[in-house]
Formats: sequence, C-alpha cells, structure tokens
Amino acid sequence: MKDFELIQDIDDDDDEVLVCGEDLEAEPIKHEELKAFIDGLGFKDIMEYIVDGDETAEEETLEKNSEETQVNHEMKKERADKQKTEKKKKNKYKNIQIGEVSSSTDAGDMTFVDSYIARKHLLLKPAPKWYNYEVSSDQEVPSVPSGDKMGKLLNYVTSLYQDEIALFKKQQETSKMSDTAWLRTVLTSGTLKDKMAAWTLKIQEAPIHNVSSLEHLIAMVTKKGRREALMALDTLKELFLSELLPDDKKLRTFDQHPLTLVEELASGNKDSRDKRLVVWYFEDKLKQKYADFVQGLETLCHDNVRAAKQKALTTVFILLASKPEQEKKLLSILTNKLGDPDYKIASNAAHLLKGLVERHPNMKQVIIADVERLVYRPNVAQKAQYYAVCFLNQILLNNDEDELALRLINIYFSFFKAFIKQGEVDSKMLGALLTGVNRAYPYAKRDKMKISDHVDTLYKVIHLVNFNTSVQALMLLYQVTESSDSNSDRFYQALYRKILDPGLVASSKQALFLNLLYKSMKRDEAERRVRAFIKRLLQICSCLPPPFICGTLILLSELFKMKPSLFQFVQMSQDSDDEDEHFEDVPDDDDDDDDDVSGDGVQKNKESKPGVSVARSFITPSWVHKKNIQGVSVSHSYDPHHRNPLFCNADSECVWELVKLTCHYHPTVALYAKNLLKGEAVSYHGDPLEDFTLIRFLDRFVYRNPKKRETESKFNKKMHSYLISKSRHQVAAGAKAVPVNSEKFLRIDENKIPVDEKFFHRYFSNRAKKMKVSVDEEIDSDVDDDEFETYLGWSSA
Repeated sequence: MKDFELIQDIDDDDDEVLVCGEDLEAEPIKHEELKAFIDGLGFKDIMEYIVDGDETAEEETLEKNSEETQVNHEMKKERADKQKTEKKKKNKYKNIQIGEVSSSTDAGDMTFVDSYIARKHLLLKPAPKWYNYEVSSDQEVPSVPSGDKMGKLLNYVTSLYQDEIALFKKQQETSKMSDTAWLRTVLTSGTLKDKMAAWTLKIQEAPIHNVSSLEHLIAMVTKKGRREALMALDTLKELFLSELLPDDKKLRTFDQHPLTLVEELASGNKDSRDKRLVVWYFEDKLKQKYADFVQGLETLCHDNVRAAKQKALTTVFILLASKPEQEKKLLSILTNKLGDPDYKIASNAAHLLKGLVERHPNMKQVIIADVERLVYRPNVAQKAQYYAVCFLNQILLNNDEDELALRLINIYFSFFKAFIKQGEVDSKMLGALLTGVNRAYPYAKRDKMKISDHVDTLYKVIHLVNFNTSVQALMLLYQVTESSDSNSDRFYQALYRKILDPGLVASSKQALFLNLLYKSMKRDEAERRVRAFIKRLLQICSCLPPPFICGTLILLSELFKMKPSLFQFVQMSQDSDDEDEHFEDVPDDDDDDDDDVSGDGVQKNKESKPGVSVARSFITPSWVHKKNIQGVSVSHSYDPHHRNPLFCNADSECVWELVKLTCHYHPTVALYAKNLLKGEAVSYHGDPLEDFTLIRFLDRFVYRNPKKRETESKFNKKMHSYLISKSRHQVAAGAKAVPVNSEKFLRIDENKIPVDEKFFHRYFSNRAKKMKVSVDEEIDSDVDDDEFETYLGWSSA
C-alpha cells in the first residue's frame, strides 16, 4: 500500500520527456561496462554458495584441496605470462625509426583509423580559448605514421571534425535560447555590420565549431572590395590577438604533432584520443586561415589609396609586435614597404620598424638582416635604401653588441664606397650614413682601423657636401682622432675652416656644431690654437642671430671653467706691455727674398742694417711638425685668413670682438658679454638656441604663455647629449612662465626679471600707472542717467 502511494502521481504517458540538462551530451552506458559492474557485486558467489550448501563435508574437503592445487597452478602461470609480457615490451620498439632522424614511424597502435564510428554527442564543450584544452604534450618531436596510415588518419580526423561541427550546428538549431535565435535572424536578413557582429560573437563563443564564420570574415579581406576589407580588418585583428592566437608559441601543422603517440598520450581512452586529434586538426586549419589573412594584408598594403595602405601597415606592425605567428612573413611585408613610392608610407614603415626594435630588442639581428637583404637587392630604388639607412642609424646599441655595431658600420661604408665610386654626392644619403657610423663607432670595440682607410675620403667629402652633412663627417673624424694616436692637426684645420661656412647661419645642426667645438677645444693641448678658435667664433658672432651668440658665450664660459689660463687671453690689454713701437732693421738689398726657415717653423735671423725700421711679416709654414705643436713663431701679427690656427698668432691681439658684444642690441647678449669680461660665469638652464629666437619673443609680445615642449623620447635624450642641453627640455619657469600683461608679472621685483623681458615689465608698469590716473579722472567726470537725459532734452529744445 505504501509503494502504491509513492507511484500513484506518476503520469504513464508515453510522451514523457526526461530533462537531464547537460547529461544529454554524455556517452550512453555500454553493455560491457554494465556487465562488469554487476559481476563486481558478487551475486554469482552468493548463488554458488547457496547451491553448494547441501553438499557433504567430505565433498567440501576434496573440493578445498583441489582449489588449493588450482590456485598454485594459476600463480605459476601468471608468473610465466608476466615474464613474457616484459619481454614483449622490451622488444616492442626495436624496429621503430627515431623521430629525430625520420618523421615517419610505426610506433603506437593505430588500428582505430581502420574503422570510424560516428559519434552522437559532442566531444568538446564550447569554450572561447581553444588552446586551454588539456591536449598539450611534452613530446615536441613530430612523429608521423608511415605508409597509408597517414592517409587513413587524416580521413578519420576529417570525419571526426565534420561530425563534431554537424552535432554543434544541430544543437544550436534545436536550441530555444534567445541569443541563438537572434543570431540566426541576423545571419539571414541582417546588414553587413550585423552579420560581422554575429560572426564575431560565434567565434568568441566556440572557435573550434565556427571555422566557417572565420572564413567569412577573411573572405571580406581577401576577395571583397576596399570598404568591406577595411571593415573586417579591425575585427579580425582583435579576434586573432585576443581569442585565437596563443601568446608564447607558434601554431603547428597537423603533421608536426606526435601522431603515433596519441594512444599512449591518451592512456588508451578513446574520448581523450579523439579530443587531441580534433584540437590538433583545428590548429592546422587555424594556421592556414591566419596565413590567408596575412596574404590579404599584404595585398591591401599595395592598394592605391594611402589610407588603406596605412591601416594595413599598422595592422601588420601590431600583429608582428604582439604574436609570434607568421612573424617572418609580417616582417618581410613591413620591411618591403621601405621602398613604397609614397614617401609617407616609406617613412612610416621606418618608424614602425624602430618601434618594433624598441618593443623587442632581441629581434635586432633578425630585423637588421631583413633590412640588409632589402638594401642589397638588385634594382632597388635609392629612396628605399635611404629610408633603410635612416632606420638603421636610429637603432640604439649597448656595450655588449660590438659585433652588431661592426655589422652596421660595414653596411654604411659599403654604401659610402659605392657613392664615392660613382662620383655622386647625395648630401641626404651621406648625412644618414655618417650619422649611423657616428652612433655605431663607439660600440665597435674591434676592427676600428677599418674606418681609418676612409679618412682621406672623409676629408674630401667635408668640402663637397652641405654644412649639415659636413658636421656629421667632422664628428666621425673627431671620434677617429680621439681613439687613435695620430696627429689631429688636419682635423683642427678642417674644423677651423668650417666655422666660416655660410651654411652655419640657417643650419639645423647649430647645437651639434657647438657641441663639437666645445669637445674639440677642451681636448686640445695647444692653447694658441684654442685662442684662434675663440677669436674666430667671436668674429662670426657679429653677423649671426642672438640665439647662436648666446650659445657661443655659454660655450666660452664653460671652456674657461675647464681651462682658466684662457681667461687671461680675454682680459689681456689691448696695448702691449711697453707701449713702444718695435723696429726691425731692413735687410740688405742683396739678400735673398727667400729666407731660410728652420725645420720647426721658426725663421732664421739675418743680419740687418741699423737706423732703418719697418714692420715685416715672417714666413710661416701651414703644415705642422710634431715638435712644433705649440706653434712657436717669430711673427707677432695676427692673420685672420691663415688656414692653420696654430700659426695665425691669435694670442698677439686682444679679444676686442667680445668688447663689441657688450653693446649688442639684444640685452641678453650684452649681459653675457659683460659677465665674461668681469670673469663671472654665465649660467643658463635651458636651450638658448630656442629660447632666444624671434618667435619666442613674439609669443611673449602677444601675451601668450610659452608653449610647453613635449617630453623627448629616451632615444633623443640618449643621442643628443649636447653641451647646452643639460636642462634644455625644462618647461619655462619663474617670470618667463607668467604672461607679461598679468598682474602677477607686475608684482615681480624688476631685479628678478630677465634682462630680455625688463622692457615688458617697465612698459606695463608705466601703462598701469597711466590707466589708474585716467580711471580717476573718468570717475570725477561721470554723470548719472537723469542728468544725461535732461541734457539731451534741453539740447533738443
């Protein structure tokens, strides 16, 4: 009765449906497993015990003895079988080929490929990260079955994968979830954007089961028009970066997996084996699809529209910098765009390559090798070579990369020889080459003598190219002379001559040139030569703008700190010590005009007649003996046109050019000149070549704050270590940071105002006083509205 009460509410309808949730996807219980489970319950032993209970005790004793005998016999048999099994295991792999020697092997049991039974349930549950399935193996050596086993395995896996997709689609079609219904509607009658969103959502939910959606998106890039390609580009980029591609490894093809060991890796489990095969097969398909996408990117990089090429090129860079898959192909695409006919695309490619090196420093060798392949390619355009060299000379090196520095120097000088041999002097190309050599030379610890072979050519180039390129050549020559013990007089002559170059006025390398002058004069041991440089620098200041003059005066102040003896030259009196005229005897008429000059450059004295005096210049050589490095000479007259600064006798005259600068129209120039004459140091925390320009003055004149300069990158900070740039990128502070027409500016004490802005302070102070007086007068003369209306009425009457 009780049992009837328990089952009376059960509906006996045949249409009853059992809802099991996710258990529907489980494999049905097999007959063999159920039989083994029942046998394990021990029902058979109980039944035998009941049947045998009626036997006599004598029969039980005989049966017991026979059972003991049988047990002993079975134990011996098990030992023999165990020994045979161990022998079989030892001899199992005797005929197997080593995977490292051959990719074909017969290892493993591959009998399952002979018969395929379709599954009725999904093997893999839908998951966004396909590579998180536990199917990875420590076996990295690929092992492929030999003979027709490989073909059978491919057929087996293909059928398995197709059935997996078919089961997933069937499950989605029968699903009553609202999201699934919406996706079906959108894919049937939605717009292109809606379809792209639906495909993206399906791939994100189950990438293994939605390869067809990925194929639709890739087809938009490879086969559709420009508009559709650009629409799908960003979507595919995000999918590959965030969902499909692993971060730390490349995708592998199907035959690169240990196929013959799949049974062993799965421990004989059929489901685990099939899961591995499906995931490996999907990885192979994904690798193919990604290669198709990259091919579409390459095609889009050759589009006629610049915007399309720019977007495709940026996508190539992001993929290359983020994932290791297809990096060789992507790097080749990016490198080849250095030769694009559009100069903006080519320069952007160089910029992106530089960013790639900054993000992945370990790829320097690979990237440089690919760029080197481009520049040595036959029939390559000279513009492509120029942009390639511009990229190479921006690579930052360290002390451990001496071989890389030598490799770069060899590339630079191979082009250098080619241009010199052709007789073509392209200033832009030579400038880029020399910049690269300058930056790589300090890190080349070996074979520096190779550069010495090109020293004569470099000195010739200095006089053939423009000022900016010649400065780069002089910087390289400075490094060569600094690292070697050779005589540097030729370098100082070239540098001394370059000060008079007309291109200095409008050059963008003024800071670099001043830095080179400072380092050269600081290293020079001949003070006579340094004084000649100082005098020539001050002479050209009379025809150069105030920013360069201020930079020169700051340079001299720093130089006087390093060499205090040079300051006596500045303070030297314009008159000589005894203020008497010096007379020399006129030589006899029969004396030869060509006087003997000793080997050290000092003229030998001749006999002279008394009573007659005349000033005469003595002959001095333009070349220098090693013993005469201090420039000993008998002549005391200054020769500003002498090509050798050692023998121009600059120390025989005072620095009247500095006195002249104290009367300069620019107040800062006059202040710095006066401070130098007084022996006071000139200190300025900024960049005078920018802060004292006319545009900065006009910015203040229209009452605007100075523009804040953006913080420079690490690259520029490291490469541009100019003398005057210790604080050159500081934002304007103090009075310069306040608008000149503000009340705050007027409250600052005039003594704390920079000399170049005292005019503003005085002007606005006087203007404020006048405005205050006029306001008081207007207040006294103001009338109210009634009085004004009365006046108007009286006048009208």
